[in-house]
Order: sequence, then structure tokens, then C-alpha cells
Amino acid sequence: MPIRARASAPSQAFLLGEHAVLYRQPALAASIDVRSHVTVEVTPKPGVVEIESTAFESGLLARLSGGSSLVDVRGHPALEPLARGVAGFLGRWMGRDVGLKVKIDSDVPVNSGMASSASVSAALVAAASRALGLDLSREEILEETYSFETIIHGKASKTGPACAVLGGIIWIEWSDGGMSAEPFGEAPSLSFVMGITGRPSRTKEMIERVAKLAEEVPAPHAKIVSAIGDLVRSGKEALISGDAAALGRLMNVNHGLLAALGVSSPELDRIVWAARSAGALGSKLSGAGGGGCAVSLSEKGAAERIASAIEECGFRSLPAPLAEEGVRIEEVVS
Repeated sequence: MPIRARASAPSQAFLLGEHAVLYRQPALAASIDVRSHVTVEVTPKPGVVEIESTAFESGLLARLSGGSSLVDVRGHPALEPLARGVAGFLGRWMGRDVGLKVKIDSDVPVNSGMASSASVSAALVAAASRALGLDLSREEILEETYSFETIIHGKASKTGPACAVLGGIIWIEWSDGGMSAEPFGEAPSLSFVMGITGRPSRTKEMIERVAKLAEEVPAPHAKIVSAIGDLVRSGKEALISGDAAALGRLMNVNHGLLAALGVSSPELDRIVWAARSAGALGSKLSGAGGGGCAVSLSEKGAAERIASAIEECGFRSLPAPLAEEGVRIEEVVS
């Protein structure tokens, strides 16, 4: 049996439908070839989970108890949800205590709105699967990644996990009371530029903000969510017909509706307007909002101009090529 495996997974640009997807509406997203890399090693320490990440100054050590519970947790609190995800994963698939050491090296900015947690979780699950000799299917890796996301964020979309595991353009829809995800298939050649605000996007906090709005003004909330769903369906048709300009226009409208839900910010608005002024076909916040990032759809040859405009506003730009390949194994050591 292998004792160590390394995997990587892409991140996400949310094209249309964030937040509304949690209210039974469809969504469209793109897998972005900015990747997380995770190494998982089986250790001779049964019941001990160790996690290190280049994103944090300290790691975390925890012990398993009762199959899938954690005790004696020590280290960086931001890594504890991942440790709980690992505990649940081992409880479902191993049926016995094993020791794992997890090392994370991600190119995806933390709390950026690019689904960094889903990217890390997918790479972790794939590497653990191979290191433990489980050889999970892609569908099983997707469900496990989604399980990690529900631990990390509470009420979570399947969009980030699907982008991380499957790659390409992702279509999310609801059926039988749950979210299903599938690759879109053939799509026009798309080019994206991410604009990073530098402010964290707190997914759980933003989800709760939108839920509070639904309680306070249920009728307007429902109309906004329904309108976003209509945009997503139109976006699917735009992709089928290869009309990138139409997709961009829909992205612009979607940003306005997300602002109405209360999840935009002055920084995101500045990036969006700078990108549009520089020739972006469309630009909108991407992900939970509040901070994080915006995604801009670029015509061929315009990406550099859009990136420069974003940086002139004082924000970081990040080229975001479409990732045709999802999670993948990089190395296995027996």
C-alpha cells in the first residue's frame, strides 16, 4: 500500500448564481487553474492527525476518538474544521484508527472567494484516498469534498467542490431535494481575470446575512433570488450558443442583484467598474462576497489591459485560465 500521495485541485470563479443556489436555483461556475497542493502521509501514530499549511504560521495536531470525533486538539483554530473533515472521512472509509500527516501548499488566496477550502479539501481527499489504498471514484471524492465544505461553512454550495474535483465549466442544479453538479461540456474559449480586494470573504457570515434578509423582507428576497436563477438559465444558453458577450452582460446584471442582497462592497464595486471600463465583457463579485474577489470575463487579448486597470485601483490582479482538468494525483510513494 502507498504511504504517501500528493494531489492538486483547481479553484473557482463563480460566473452566475452564488447565494441564489442555496435557495434551489441553478448556478454556473468555472474551474480556475490556480491550484492547491496537498501531501498526505500515513504515519505510525494511530489516531493522530497532523496538519501543516503554508498559509498559517502554526499547524494543528489532534487525536481521534470514537471513530470520527476529535479530542486533544492543539494548534491553529483555522485548521480544526479540516481536521474534523479528516476524522469524518476516516470514520466512513477506514473503520479503524490510522495516523495521517497532511501538508498543504496552496496557490489559492485564503478567504478570497475562489473556493480555497474546496480546492484544499478535494486535493486532501484525493491524496488520502490514494495514500490509504482506497482509490475512491471521482463521484465519491466530490461527495467527500462537499462533506468537508459543510463542516467548514455550514450551509454550503456544491459549486466549489465540483469545480475542484471535475474541472471545466460546472452546471449546478437541484433535483430530488439536493444539488447535482456536472461538467458543462463544450464551451466557448473563455478568459478570466480575478481582482483580489485583500479583504477576507467570510462565507458563513455572508450566507447568514442573506438568510437574515430573507427573514426581514421575504418577498423582495424571493424575487431577487428568482431573477438570479433566470440569469443563470440564460447564461447556460449563452454558453451553448458560444455568445461570450451575452454571458458578460448577464454577469453585470448578476453583480447588481448580489449588491441588492447586501454582499458586495466598495472594493468589489471599484474592481468591477475598473474592469468594465478597461473592456471586460462582464465583471462581478465571485463567491460569497463582502470581500474576496471579482471575476472579469475578457475578450482575447484584453486580459492584460483589464489586469492593469485593476492594479491601478490598488488591488491585486490574478490571471485565471480555465482549468480543463480537476483534481489530480501528482505523486505516489510506496
